[in-house]
This record gives sequence, structure tokens and C-alpha cells, in this order.
Amino acid sequence: MTQSKDLDASPAAAVGSESGSDVPGAGILPFLFAMRRVCAFAAVGAATVSAIAICFACLAITWAVFARGIFGLNTIWEMEASVYLLIYAAFLSAAYTDRSGGQIGVRLVTDRLSGRASRIQRLLLDILALALFSLIAYSGWSMFIHSWETGWRSPTVWGPPLWLPHLAIPLGAGLLVVSLVVDIAIRLSGGTIEEPKAEAH
Repeated sequence: MTQSKDLDASPAAAVGSESGSDVPGAGILPFLFAMRRVCAFAAVGAATVSAIAICFACLAITWAVFARGIFGLNTIWEMEASVYLLIYAAFLSAAYTDRSGGQIGVRLVTDRLSGRASRIQRLLLDILALALFSLIAYSGWSMFIHSWETGWRSPTVWGPPLWLPHLAIPLGAGLLVVSLVVDIAIRLSGGTIEEPKAEAH
């Protein structure tokens, strides 16, 4: 979460620089950049929830180890709950990871591109990511609706309703889809988005 300051910086730093009125689509750019700020705020909030989920998952696993190994107690919910919490952490942090450039990537080709080629390459990557996560969001929503309507529960002693972990998929993927749609619209309208300064992986 050390890169959150990049998203909370000034509007120009957070969303890139807005182009002038001579650029096609410039009239809609202020609205699109405002939407991008909203998406960035939502991404930070979702990433915060992800961090809290990871902390609770660690506590649950730690308690399970001590309960079984030291106190000889049966553990019923700890491992299953920690898995569900990590599912939320993975999906809810997706939009923030994309915004902050924290995803793992091979930059052999990217670092050699500049100007128009670099902008086209980034646009194509956003379109591919949009297609992939749209499919994930749709599949996750279908799973959530199915488990909600059928009352599907986990076949364990604890037996929580499975719509709870299934909901994480459309929430996280949906937030990333909206963010990608806004970014693609900005690029197609002639706007410029400042790329995050990601560390080399």
C-alpha cells in the first residue's frame, strides 16, 4: 500500500493531464477525468478492505494453529474463513493494483516504445484486460446469483452460504472493468493518462 500516495496526489497527477479543446472529444474529457478520480477513490477503498481481510485471515490461521497445537481444540471455521477472506483480498485489490502499476509484467517491449506506439500499446492492453475481466465479472455474477437463489452452502461443519465468497468476484472484477472503460474512453477521446511508476519485477 506504499503507492497509495500516487493515487491521492493532485488531480493532475492522479488522472493525467487533460488535453486542450482542439483535441477531438475534449468536451467530454473533464467528465471522464472526474469519473477516473471516483474510480481511483473506490479502488483505494477496496484495497483498504483487502488489507483488512488479509490481516483477519492471518489472525484466523494463527489462532487455528495455537488452538489445535497448544490447546487441543477443534477448529471449525478458521481455515475456510481465511480462504474466503483471501478471495476478497485478491479481487478487491485488482483495480488498485492496475491503477498503481503493481501488477507483474514483462517490460522488455514496453520500455522500448515511446510516443504514439506506447499509447497504442497501452490502449490494446486495456482492451484485452477489459475483455478478460468482463468475462470474469459475468461468470462471477452468474455464480453469485445461482448460489443466492438456490441457498447453496458450503458442505462443511461450519457451512456458510457460498454467495458470500462468490460475491467477491463480480465486485472486484466489476470495479476493474469500470476503471478500464473510463481509461479507454479517455485515451480514445485524445486524453493523456500519466502512467504509474511501477518498480521493475
